[in-house]
This record gives sequence, C-alpha cells and structure tokens, in this order.
Amino acid sequence: MRAQGAGGWQFFVATLLIVIGAVNIVQGLVAFFTPVFYAATGADVLLLEYTSWGVLLGLWGVVLVVAGLAVLSHSTWARAFALVLAAANAIAQLGFVMAMPLWSMVAIAVDILVIYGLTAGWPSREPADTERPREGEAAYRSGYEASHATPHPTRSPEQTSGSHQTTESQ
Repeated sequence: MRAQGAGGWQFFVATLLIVIGAVNIVQGLVAFFTPVFYAATGADVLLLEYTSWGVLLGLWGVVLVVAGLAVLSHSTWARAFALVLAAANAIAQLGFVMAMPLWSMVAIAVDILVIYGLTAGWPSREPADTERPREGEAAYRSGYEASHATPHPTRSPEQTSGSHQTTESQ
C-alpha cells in the first residue's frame, strides 16, 4: 500500500493520539498506585479491579503514543492501526466510566475526533503536484483531456466539397 498525504489532519490526529495515550498512562498509574482516588469502589468497575485497570491503561497508553508517532510516517498501515486503537480505546473507556465518568466521556469524545480525522479528514489520493507522475498517468491525463475537450464543429462531406467548388468556380 502506498502512503497517503494528509496535511494538517495528520498532525492533528497524531497529537490527539499522543495526548490521549499520555493521559491513559497517567490514568493507569493513578489506578495502580492510588485506587482510592476514583469515585467508584474496585468492585463497581467493569470486569477488572483497579490494579488490573492500571496496568492495562498504562500499557494501552504507551501503545497509543506509539500509534500517534507512527501516524506521522504517512503510511497506510499506521493509519489503520491508529483507527483500530482509537475505537478500542473508546470501548475500553466505557469499562472505566463508573470510576471517572467525566474523564471517560472526554476520552471517548477525543477518540471519536481521532476516528473522524483518520477517516473523513484524510484525502483519498495524493495531490496532483507530485514531482514525478506515476506510470501511465500521463497517458491517462492526455486521453481524459482529449475526451473532455470542446468539440470542434464538423462539416459534412457535401459542405466541404461544395465550398471547395464555389471557390474554384470564382
């Protein structure tokens, strides 16, 4: 797969991924070392206790930071990787919503912005002003331009021969 340019969206998404990853790391450290900080008890948190959530969120934050840095490489695999991670992070934050409802909703909103930036904000092809055209592109463009050019008025054979005869007879 070839790399696709993104302009400002690429940096916006990368920055959001790095920030959300860093906040997940902090959130994980707090859950691991100070579980009394959170509003809900360990039993009220979905599936895991705070120490497990702390490890999970800390490692997940590191992966999100790496994905944010990978998005800066312009590669399609990094874009797809970041898209999957942002969606998974939104789902993981749903499991943590009882412990910190406001932060979980903000994290989900940021994940939705990342998903939007990775899908709708990215152009579907490279800009036309690249240094070297791709193979076959010049032939395609010349054929396209020829087919869409303004048609020239055509003359029927009678008009051509009739006008030619009137010129000779004069």
